[in-house]
Amino acid sequence: MHPQWEYFSDAVLSTDPRRRIRIVQWLISVLVYTAMAMVLWFGLPEGSVRENRLHDWMWFLSGQAAFYAALRSGWSERFSDPALTMAQIMFGVVAVNWGYLILGPIRGIALYPLPLIFAFGAFSLRLRSIVLLTVFALATLTATMAALHVSRAGLDGWTLADGELRLDATNLLMSIILLPALSLVAARLSALRSRLRSQREALSAALEEVQRLATHDELTGLANRRHVQERLEQERRRYMRTKHTFSIAIIDIDNFKAINDRLGHAGGDDVLKTFATSAAKTLRTSDLLARWGGEEFLVVLPNTTGQQAQATLERVLKDLRSLSQGAGAPLAFSAGVTEYFAEEPLADTISRADREMYAAKEAGRSRVLLAGPPRSVAEVSPTQC
Repeated sequence: MHPQWEYFSDAVLSTDPRRRIRIVQWLISVLVYTAMAMVLWFGLPEGSVRENRLHDWMWFLSGQAAFYAALRSGWSERFSDPALTMAQIMFGVVAVNWGYLILGPIRGIALYPLPLIFAFGAFSLRLRSIVLLTVFALATLTATMAALHVSRAGLDGWTLADGELRLDATNLLMSIILLPALSLVAARLSALRSRLRSQREALSAALEEVQRLATHDELTGLANRRHVQERLEQERRRYMRTKHTFSIAIIDIDNFKAINDRLGHAGGDDVLKTFATSAAKTLRTSDLLARWGGEEFLVVLPNTTGQQAQATLERVLKDLRSLSQGAGAPLAFSAGVTEYFAEEPLADTISRADREMYAAKEAGRSRVLLAGPPRSVAEVSPTQC
C-alpha cells in the first residue's frame, strides 16, 4: 500500500483494529444511504420527490457525521455496544420513514433498505433488542403512513377504495410479514455468531492450556526442560547480535532423597513447589527458572555476568534457608553458576555449570560456586584479544 494512502486510511479509519472494523461497517451503511439518495434524486425530473423537502435531509447528514465522530474518537466505547448498533438501526429506520414521506407515487422503494438495515443487527444484537427494533420499525412506519393520509385526505377520507391508502396498506402488511421473519433470521444468526465466538474462545483457551502443558512443568508450574532449552538458544542468538552476556545456574536440592524418605513422595513434591515459589520471588521477572529434571533446576539470567549471577543465587539460597527454618524443615541447595562465552556450544556452558554444582556438593553442600571461563577463553591473553 502506498504510504500516503496508508496514512489517509489510518487517519479516517483509525489504527485500532476493533475501532477500524466498526468504522468500516458504518461506512458501508453510509454508502447504502448515499445510493438511496441518488435514487431519490433520479426521481426528481418526474416529480416523484417533493424537491422543497430535500434540504431537510441535512439532519440525516448531521446524524451520520455524529455517528462517525463517536466511533472514530472512541467515545462510543464507553457503552456495552461500542458500535452503537441499535442507535444506528433506529436512525436508519427513521431515514426510511422520511424517504417514504417524500417519495410520492414511488414511495414503496423507500422500504427496500429495511432488510439490509436489520441485517446489521445480526452481528451483535440479542433477540430482545431485535424484537424491540422490529416493533419500533413497524410502529413508526404505521405512524408515517397515517400521517401521510391525514395530510392528504384528512381524518374522514379513509377508505380502501382509495388507491393511495390501499398501496400503503399493502406495503404495511408486507412489512408486518417480512420484518418479523427477517428479525428472527437475524436473531438466529446473532445467536450462532455468539455460540461460535464462545466456542472459539474455549478452543483458544484449550490451545493455550496445551501450550502451557507443553512448555511448563505440571508439578511446580515452572518452565520445563524443552522450554528453557529454547530460551537458551534465544539468549545465545541475542548474544551473537548484541554481545550482551548472560549466565546460567544449575541448582540441585540438597539431601532430597533423605527428604523423600522422611516425608514421602507427596512431601518431596511440596518441597519442590516451596523452592519454586521462593526462588521465583527473589529472581527478576526477566530471569527464567525451569525444572531441569527431578530435584534439579536451571536458571537463565539475561544481561548478567557470572559474578552477578552468583550473588543472585546466594540471595535465593538465603531466602530459602530463612523460609525453611520458619517451617521447621531445613532446606538448602547446591548450585553451579557460569557465564556464557562467545562461540561455545550451549551444551558446554551447561556442563560447566553442572560440574560446578557437583563441586559445591562435594565442598559441603548449601553453597553457590562460580565456574571460570573455558580453557580456550582463559588461555587467550589480553594482547591477543
